[in-house]
Order: sequence, then C-alpha cells, then structure tokens
Amino acid sequence: MKGNVIGFDPDTNTGAISGHDGKRYEFATADWHSHDKKPAHGDLVDFAPEGERATQIYLLEPEYVAASFGQFLFSLNGRISRSQFWLKWFLPVIAVYVGLGLVMGAAFGGGSFRAAGAVFVLMLILDLVLLWPNIAVMVKRIHDRNKSGWIVLAFYVPLFLSIVARMSIGIGHPVAVFFNLIVLAVGIWFLIDFGFMRGTIGENRYGPDPVAHR
Repeated sequence: MKGNVIGFDPDTNTGAISGHDGKRYEFATADWHSHDKKPAHGDLVDFAPEGERATQIYLLEPEYVAASFGQFLFSLNGRISRSQFWLKWFLPVIAVYVGLGLVMGAAFGGGSFRAAGAVFVLMLILDLVLLWPNIAVMVKRIHDRNKSGWIVLAFYVPLFLSIVARMSIGIGHPVAVFFNLIVLAVGIWFLIDFGFMRGTIGENRYGPDPVAHR
C-alpha cells in the first residue's frame, strides 16, 4: 500500500503514515528500509499494513511533473533537464536573435538605416522582456545540478557591471575589458556545467529527476 509520512520523532525513532486507504499507521525505524534517508513529513512510501502498524516501508521517489508554460518561463522552483533547456529555451531564443540580426544586416546593406535602427531597438526590448524568463530557466537548470539558484548572480552581476562600464567609460577601457572577460569566463563555465552536464540522478533537494520519468 502507498501512503505519506505525516510525522517522525527522531528521539523515539517512531513515526506515523497516512495510508491512501484513509487510515493512520504507526511505524518504527526498524520498519524503514530506505537507510540513506530518514523519514520526513510528506515522503511518499510503499508499505505493508499489519493492523494499525506499517512494516516493510520503502521510500518512493515522487513523479516528475513537467512545468507548465508559465512555470517554465517565470517560476524559480523545480528542475529542468538539459533537453528542456536546449530545445524549449536556448535554441529557440538564439534562432530569434539570429533572425533579427540577419534582418538588421540586410537593412544596413540595403542602406535602410531607419529599418536597421528599428530592428536594433526591437532587440533591446526583447532583451528586457526575456531577462526574467532567462533567469528563471537558468535557475531551474542550476537546481537540476543540485546547486543553489543564487549562482545565477555570478553571471548577471558581472554582465550588468560590464554594460554599465561600456556605456559610461567606453568598450575599450581596461575596466570594461576586465568585466567582459569575466562575463566570458563565467559564460563558458555555465555552458559546460549547466548546458552539458547531467543533472542529479534521482530526486534532489529541488525536486524529482526530470529525466528518470521521461
């Protein structure tokens, strides 16, 4: 039978499970067979009921539920896999920017500077519109590697300082060049670690494995 842990007292090594049959079952640590993790409130388990007691208790990994469109773009919670990151976000966004770049290049080549300027402004607006979704998607990919989402600041803080430096003191100034190099180095790290590396196998502190249930 399946159920959920509703409480566990480490001092007495006893706890309780709410069975999916609507009944409550008591258990002791000796009945818990997932030795790599202690019982915690909400854990989904499979157990053998014996009267009002739960025995042969095994922890079940919660099923991964794919994020909705809104959750994928705006939520900082949960995990996403490499394929979700590349196919649902990175590659489509890059394709849009490449397309706009080609349009702007064609406009410049044809002498239509007003059209090229309009495309440039559109790209700036797109940067602002995609800022939060990009952060949200990256945080979930970082979570998949079982790392804190705050790591995303390691990229965006130098990027912001780089933009400020380029606008205030010029792109060729040593300070601006320094921040550009930091952004490049961190970008390479992010690409390798969060773009190509497999996430945690199985459940981690941020949720179920998005690959195991695909």
